[in-house]
Amino acid sequence: MSQAKSIGLAAVVAIVAIAGGILLARAVLDRSEGPTLAKATLIDPARPLPPMAFVDQDGKPFGVEQLRDRWSILFFGFTFCPDICPTTLALLAQVEKQLADLPQEQRPHIVLVSVDPKRDTPERLAQYVKSFSPTFTGITGDEAAVHEFALKMGVPVAISPLPGGNYTVDHSAAIFVVDPSGALRALSSTPHQVPIIAEDYRSIVAASPHS
Repeated sequence: MSQAKSIGLAAVVAIVAIAGGILLARAVLDRSEGPTLAKATLIDPARPLPPMAFVDQDGKPFGVEQLRDRWSILFFGFTFCPDICPTTLALLAQVEKQLADLPQEQRPHIVLVSVDPKRDTPERLAQYVKSFSPTFTGITGDEAAVHEFALKMGVPVAISPLPGGNYTVDHSAAIFVVDPSGALRALSSTPHQVPIIAEDYRSIVAASPHS
């Protein structure tokens, strides 16, 4: 990678790290008496998500409205990801199974937000997410809109060229818990573990006014 590209990547990561740090700091400062969590950071009060104008794997519009009236877990990734994304999605599929005893309205809706909209068409996303669970949703959209949403969520995204003219996408592997009002309720960074995610999720839902 050239020096200019290295500097550019470092700048992107630094800017998003600052945004993510502010989000975490506010979460801690605003935290009232809440559930004891093993790893996740509770955001209290929950914070409205940034505007979303995407499409899902069926080509249907997908925005904050599609996250209302149910609990959701958002994860940023892409279908050409060689390791982190498939590993995390497989892990979230296990989390989904561990939480299958919850009432339907409390079970998590897993949503993959593509950070590679150039290649991740709805058709490709459909095949990809359903290979992990038939209930998973994949969303994509305009590149600028996707990257702006990721930035506001504190998720660093940077394109890294590969030999032969190809590229990969560097991104955060954090997961985000969204409550039925369409607001960000908690977030958790790596390393992820199925029992811990499931335990924290149950505590978050049980303590929420939406439960």
